[in-house]
Amino acid sequence: MNDTTSSIPDSVLPKSHVEVEEIVVPRYFKFRRWFDRFIAALLLIPGLPIMLCTAVLLILTSDGPVFYRQRRVGLHGKVFTLIKFRTMIQHAEKKTGPVWTSVNDPRITKVGKILRPTHIDELPQIFNVLLGEMMLIGPRPERPEFTCKLEQEIPGYNQRSLITPGVTGLAQMNLPPDTDLESVRRKLTLDLEYIRTGSFGLDFRIFCATFLRLFGIPGSLCVRWAGVRRDVVVPDYMYRSDSESYIQRKLPQTYIDGMASQAFSSSKES
Repeated sequence: MNDTTSSIPDSVLPKSHVEVEEIVVPRYFKFRRWFDRFIAALLLIPGLPIMLCTAVLLILTSDGPVFYRQRRVGLHGKVFTLIKFRTMIQHAEKKTGPVWTSVNDPRITKVGKILRPTHIDELPQIFNVLLGEMMLIGPRPERPEFTCKLEQEIPGYNQRSLITPGVTGLAQMNLPPDTDLESVRRKLTLDLEYIRTGSFGLDFRIFCATFLRLFGIPGSLCVRWAGVRRDVVVPDYMYRSDSESYIQRKLPQTYIDGMASQAFSSSKES
């Protein structure tokens, strides 16, 4: 792919273009996937009894499968199947199609309202980590139906695919679930910070914050105690459409997966 930006002087680029920083992924992430697989195997020891009790509770309280499988976008745009405990009624998106979860979403089951705040519903993703599709900590993998649209709407969004996605992360611990483009921009800001500054110390603090939250401790306290609280300031370029073409020329197009594009097109037609 030709780099057409090399002949454009910085002086003639809009200010938003100059502010865009190309991310160099730290070498730290190269061995993280193997290290995380080892830790995930150890987590199965205490995790399996919890998952077994959760599965029995779901069987007794609601109709439908215990596990919920969903396509997500991973490293370099590759689509994989994420596994989690079902927290919504069966066929929750049959009438609406793919939509974000809303506050007090009526589709969430009674058990789901317990599993989601404590993140117990995410425990089966240990198997995704063992398969190398996810890491324990990293940017949360998005659905392909949303990813392609978000890459068009928010400049730099595809940079979050520079590393393998995670079960938990800096953005997830600081911010609530996405509900609109502004919430996506805020999380993307923290995702890109994490990719730039990833280290063992930061991962250990995020892990501690996540562990504390499993016991029902409010997330605001968890991030403060663990030292990972962040005040988010969204960079200007994420709002400016004029920077999009520049960023897309600078970044490899392999981060936009063909299967994801096809999925998004199909969802629009339906």
